Amino acid sequence: MLCAIISAAAVSCATAREDGRPRSLELTPCVVPKSDQPVLCGRHAVFEDRAAAAGRRIVLNVVVVPALTATPRAEPVFVFAGGPGIGAASSVRGDSEWFTAQVRRERDIVFVDQRGTGASNRHACAFGDAAALQTGFNDLFPIERIRACREALASVVDVRLYTTPIAMDDLDEVRAALGYSKINLYGASYGSQAALQYLRQYPTRVRSVAVAGVATPAAKQPLHFASAAQEALDRLIHACAADAPCRQAFPDFKCELDALLTSLDHTPATFELSNPTTGLTQSIRMSRGVFVERLRLMLYEPNSASRVPLLIHRAAHGDWASFARFTPTGVAAGVSAMYLTVTCAETAAHITEEDILRETRNTFMGEYRTRTHLRACAEWPKAQVPPSHFEPVRADVPVLLLSGELDGATPSQIAAEAARSLAKSRHVIVPNTGHAYWHPCLTGIVAEFFAKGSARDLDVACVQTLRRPPFVIELP
Repeated sequence: MLCAIISAAAVSCATAREDGRPRSLELTPCVVPKSDQPVLCGRHAVFEDRAAAAGRRIVLNVVVVPALTATPRAEPVFVFAGGPGIGAASSVRGDSEWFTAQVRRERDIVFVDQRGTGASNRHACAFGDAAALQTGFNDLFPIERIRACREALASVVDVRLYTTPIAMDDLDEVRAALGYSKINLYGASYGSQAALQYLRQYPTRVRSVAVAGVATPAAKQPLHFASAAQEALDRLIHACAADAPCRQAFPDFKCELDALLTSLDHTPATFELSNPTTGLTQSIRMSRGVFVERLRLMLYEPNSASRVPLLIHRAAHGDWASFARFTPTGVAAGVSAMYLTVTCAETAAHITEEDILRETRNTFMGEYRTRTHLRACAEWPKAQVPPSHFEPVRADVPVLLLSGELDGATPSQIAAEAARSLAKSRHVIVPNTGHAYWHPCLTGIVAEFFAKGSARDLDVACVQTLRRPPFVIELP
């Protein structure tokens, strides 16, 4: 049946859809990683400078995962990836939730690599030698590397033209080229910001929107990282104290963390780490800022957070190597040019000194993440976005907002604020889950939402059954 659906979809690429709209974007069968099922792939060219409608072109990478029926619903689901900087189409895998989601039973699912991501003219800023482990432990956004990247890209790309509003114009062009009149939107993390921006720009083209780990266009990220991570840490400390195995294994968790932070205030941590590529042992130096950023990333979601008491305990007893091996690098090794353009022109553009002092006070992260980001932005070409970008998104289409109770990146207050100007919205805070968390319970809620086209009367009772994973007491 699926092969027949794929073949029929490929043959009808240039024909009219149910609503009479022609499909001009040619799609052909292709494969994605981790799957032996063919999907449909296509390429769509847009001008880098849309306003001038001339000059360089960007070829957007498009993947359509067809519905598991020969008669799909007219409105597909467009998926927006996070980051910013992750390519939605380039990230499609056969073992992803979208391949098995209930949504796919009756709707096509469309992935587009946004301009500057994936296979759609991505340009990266490398912050060091990937073979050198120290690269992952350097301070974020080294200014000399930011400047070098800016100069290297100047002749091949206008980084100022990779903002979210411009990218949403691209996306609507893809929608039209695929012959869809209306679409549903799903976005997580930065993808939620992009989805809400598309809703602002093209409200008549949207049937419904579901977003998770909500970051709105007006949210001043990374300003909220410090307070969100602190709340996630406080909840983790409380959970460990209430859990007998964790409490018995790490009775001094908070004290050990406080002692590490105090020590790092004065002296960076130095330790030896084996390079998995070369097998050679390398000397590593880690500052307080890098330590708290890695800890923040561990607090994004409960599975990684469950290791934190153990890793802090090991570090407190001199084993920094374990902390280093099991914590993510974040943007320490490099970022895409699009990441800098979007964050600097949009989310970080209006952060004030008063904001920094208020939002970072009494947090383990302090001002580090916000100030290092703003220093990088001062070196990056300034893109322009419309003044309306910083206003609340207002719409009367159904919107479902999902927030993880333990989200260490986008606190639920951001979604709550967004819901106030979305007349048909519903905000669900999911217990014991983190940033843009995915679970069969949430898959079912989103599928029901897209099926009904309404956030009212959704059955969300299953969220009360979600629990933290057990704390990790020993390393494998």
